[in-house]
Amino acid sequence: MLNKYEGKYMSKSFWLSLPALTLAVLLGAAPACLAQPMAQTPTQLNEVMGATTGLGSSHRFPTAAAAEAHCSNDTIVWSASPDLIYVLPSAPSYGKGKGFYACKMEADDAGFHAAG
Repeated sequence: MLNKYEGKYMSKSFWLSLPALTLAVLLGAAPACLAQPMAQTPTQLNEVMGATTGLGSSHRFPTAAAAEAHCSNDTIVWSASPDLIYVLPSAPSYGKGKGFYACKMEADDAGFHAAG
């Protein structure tokens, strides 16, 4: 016999599993697809990791070696400009002044572009 809360789409097994589902939500358990947003681009991944702009501080490196460790299959660029401009390793200003190293693909995706 169905009680007043059971109907065509809510079976008795649903109501019996409800306390377990409620407990899982209260304890912070969530399906993996809900736990972290899906990142399609390096910029989106930066945002998932906490950056508020395209190339967050976690993807700006003080040394070329640190950048290389982060993205070993990419060209490492240098930016010392607030204007979203970077220079390639062959440029005379590479690594000069106050700036940071970054992965070229991430910088490009964040709206940076090569000088010149």
